[in-house]
Amino acid sequence: MEALRIWLFGRVRVAHDEGSPEIRFTRSAQTLLAFLLLHPQRYHPREVLAELAWGDRPDDQARGALNTALWRLRNLLEPEGTTRGTYLRTTSSGEVGFNWDSNHWLDLAVFEKCASCILALPSDAMQPEHARQLETILPLYDGELLEGFYEDWALTERERLRELNLSCLTRLMRYHRQRQEREPSQRYAQEILRLDPLREEIHREAMRLFAEDGQRALAIRQFEWCRQVLTAEMGIAPMPETEALYRQIHSDAAPSPVSPRSNSEPGTLSQALRQLQTARQEFAQAQGRLQGAIELVEHLTSAEISLPR
Repeated sequence: MEALRIWLFGRVRVAHDEGSPEIRFTRSAQTLLAFLLLHPQRYHPREVLAELAWGDRPDDQARGALNTALWRLRNLLEPEGTTRGTYLRTTSSGEVGFNWDSNHWLDLAVFEKCASCILALPSDAMQPEHARQLETILPLYDGELLEGFYEDWALTERERLRELNLSCLTRLMRYHRQRQEREPSQRYAQEILRLDPLREEIHREAMRLFAEDGQRALAIRQFEWCRQVLTAEMGIAPMPETEALYRQIHSDAAPSPVSPRSNSEPGTLSQALRQLQTARQEFAQAQGRLQGAIELVEHLTSAEISLPR
């Protein structure tokens, strides 16, 4: 049997096998399929599914709309000649779920399984084959999860997968830097910052990479970008260690290696105050990201509510 191929990164796409034309789905069918796929190995009451796209309707109308959408989705996934239940299963009590034992390929499942296994390894246990595996799955993340969906369940999973993708890029950046492979390390650093320019620790990594490669002007330019984005987006200055690294590079001194912090070593009052300032700035950055996410959700929710039904 040919494998059903499903993509959830970017827009929802489904095809009956590799190279086949995409199946055309209504928005409600996409919502149902995406919800089932984001909750693996589970069956869902019809009341829960009816709330997804028709929560603003009376219960009987919502239930009828759900039954129609499920019928259409089943006909698309299981056309004539395909055994009923191949991809959509219904329990005796009417609950609905995706058949995870079916012959299918899901971009999200492939990406998450490989990324989670490799990221579970200690950084110093990374081998070339692990890096190749991560580099192979990264193209699967060719857009944020379920673009155009703004329901809470979609937003939660989108952020989780976004962080997983950033963790993969960070692991590859540091893996290549440990191997003194500055060009790929810098490439991954810039990709992280393209996706999340507020990550100050990545700006520092990029500055060090430029400086170690003798590109002092680019390292200084990296700092200026870091300072501008922090000021514009969050109204804060770079952390003390970022400023110190900039001064080292600006004076043409070799940047000192990053040393892990140790809570067991006694420190001076000035060291403690610097750590406090750093912690405050890190907290401010986290608050800024959270507030930005809240404002985005509120804006998108407001825009969706204002659309004519």
